[in-house]
Amino acid sequence: MSSTGTSGLNIHLQNRGQLTSLSWLDSTSGPKNAPTWTSICKINGIERGRGTGTHKHIARNNAANVALAYLNGFESGVNKSSA
Repeated sequence: MSSTGTSGLNIHLQNRGQLTSLSWLDSTSGPKNAPTWTSICKINGIERGRGTGTHKHIARNNAANVALAYLNGFESGVNKSSA
């Protein structure tokens, strides 16, 4: 079983010697008692995933899953033309 979310993305990048290429941009919107977090996952400064959630870790996990899907598709040749 493969890892998902931020831990899966960290493992994926670490295995390729690219962990330092990962950065995050986090923001909130809505009321302070019920914020919506938005996290943008960047790899080498390029947005590769965006996610939202009621907590920052949920938004980051959602963004990381989008980034992982992109990276896994890229490595299998699915996203070659869009890189």
